[in-house]
Amino acid sequence: MVAPSIVSRPGWKAERALWREGYALVAGVDEVGRGPLAGPVVAGAVILPRSRAGSPSRLAWIGELRDSKQLSAPARERLAEAIRRDCIWAVAGVSPQVVDQINILQATRLAMRRAVDALPARPDALIIDGREVVEGGLPQRAIVDGDALCVSIAAASIIAKVDRDRTMRELDGRFPGYGLAVNKGYATRDHREALARLGYTSIHRVSFAPVRQAVGTRACS
Repeated sequence: MVAPSIVSRPGWKAERALWREGYALVAGVDEVGRGPLAGPVVAGAVILPRSRAGSPSRLAWIGELRDSKQLSAPARERLAEAIRRDCIWAVAGVSPQVVDQINILQATRLAMRRAVDALPARPDALIIDGREVVEGGLPQRAIVDGDALCVSIAAASIIAKVDRDRTMRELDGRFPGYGLAVNKGYATRDHREALARLGYTSIHRVSFAPVRQAVGTRACS
């Protein structure tokens, strides 16, 4: 598959295909926070609205959906508000402690399952970013680069990222010195230097190599 352009606009191809198969409620699922050294991994699940005729919704903001990484922070916040207002949605996370216990792959899948289970309406089918599988027996399609190609996954990526970014800003107030509000827990140079200087905390993933290197120094939890 050709990598999507950074200005690519996600479409409804996957949703339309599942609708034709008789799956009325199709949820897009995506995660954020797989790579950071600190904080939770968070997943979002979104069922976008359809018109009365059963075709894609004509709500104007849906045309602005993109992979969350392609959007500015203000645009993500604005779109997240619209998604929460007009869609069926849920967000769920998995703590760093659980990441360490079951590994990041299994934690990612657990976050996705929790998000799907938390939806106010049970979906008939799922569209998932990447090559992941969500347990629970629902029909599902996995799409590589799905957050850039599929509107439902793009919406899920936005609400998940907005939720996790807010969590990391809150954690920055509890654990100052690591720059979490800025680096969101990723392994930036400043974050790694802070780990070496201050040690790790209860929100760091000890199973990740840069944190293990700081295990000898435990910061205030």
